[in-house]
Amino acid sequence: MMQSPPVPDFAPGPPQRNLSETVWTKLDRKATAIAEFTMKQYRKKRSTWVLGGVGAILVCIVLLFYIEAMAAGADLPDWAADNDGDGLIDEDPSEWDGSQLKSVGDVDNDGDCWARESFDRDWNGDGIDCNVIYNYDKNGVLVSIDADPNVDEDPNEAEFLEESVHRSFLVGFAKFGFIFVLGLFLPMFLATGLIRNEQEAGTLHYLVGKPIARAEILMYRVLGFLGIAWPYFIGLILLCALVTGFFGPGESIFRFSDLGIWFGILLAVLLAVLVYSVIFVTFGVAGRTTGYIAVFFYATFEFFMLLLGTATSGSSAQMKALTSMSVSFWCTEIINSTAWLVWGDYDYMYGLTKLPAWSFGDFNPGEFALWGIWGTPFPTTNPLLNMVVSIFILLIITVLAVLIGQSMFKKRELH
Repeated sequence: MMQSPPVPDFAPGPPQRNLSETVWTKLDRKATAIAEFTMKQYRKKRSTWVLGGVGAILVCIVLLFYIEAMAAGADLPDWAADNDGDGLIDEDPSEWDGSQLKSVGDVDNDGDCWARESFDRDWNGDGIDCNVIYNYDKNGVLVSIDADPNVDEDPNEAEFLEESVHRSFLVGFAKFGFIFVLGLFLPMFLATGLIRNEQEAGTLHYLVGKPIARAEILMYRVLGFLGIAWPYFIGLILLCALVTGFFGPGESIFRFSDLGIWFGILLAVLLAVLVYSVIFVTFGVAGRTTGYIAVFFYATFEFFMLLLGTATSGSSAQMKALTSMSVSFWCTEIINSTAWLVWGDYDYMYGLTKLPAWSFGDFNPGEFALWGIWGTPFPTTNPLLNMVVSIFILLIITVLAVLIGQSMFKKRELH
């Protein structure tokens, strides 16, 4: 009986392709290699360590000033707390709870209003002695208070001012310290040369090759830079969150309620670094002279838009539309929206600044402490929706900048 021939170990036909050696895996390896090469480059650059060290030192110095301010507290003079001048520092406590309360009657807890003559107890003209009338705008925000004489509706000035300064520090330092000083300048000095420096050094030829198109190198170089920049910012923001959480005002050991604010700040900063990195590397592709001029004017533009947007946070929609032409505007909108979502008592805090306790002539320290740090969400009035819109617009700007940069890079000659 004849035996059948042995079956070969491998069936005849074309050679089988190992799944670990496909075009896509080779592409991924090339992309990873470029990103790792970029990270290794920046880890060895002296300028990276110098700029990163200077940024960390600045953050630590600002935090030291914050700790000192919180430890010292609000040291207000006696006249600042004695709003009605009767010598009693403990004034009438505020009856306003943040709701649209129209009027409160007989809130003269220390009796100095009732000690006045009967004809001299109704200054607001509502027919009720020693009371308070609350006035609101069409949006339901407290804008003014009409109080009868010696009825002060007085909050605790020291506690309120400390809380206002704390919130102003978090939001203000996030906008000017992280978004502008660090978020803008670090990519400006480090990311601008991601492609240009390799062109000038003649090493770009080693990065350009199959199976990756030349234009894709731009994005992989940016990803490599972000691999260095993002952990750096995450570390600094984590440090700030810990310091302000432990040293912030309040009775608890740690202000866990502020963690949501720092998460929004972190999101805004990471997006700012992403967008600015792509924009600046695109400027760098344009050439040394042209790129430097474009970088300088763009950084100046971003600074003035951030300054104008913060200073006019409560202004008209036309002014906000003007400042919305900048990247910094949409980054700060994420921070503003986060503050509205997490704290949720802006109307109450702002309303407290309208209490007679803060009327020290033309100077209002409570309103000054809150000035410019928050603004009504724009372009929507819903904080959560406004945050989503801001993130979407920043991602659109990133995609457009990548496409422009890749298009320019494809057309440039390699020297």
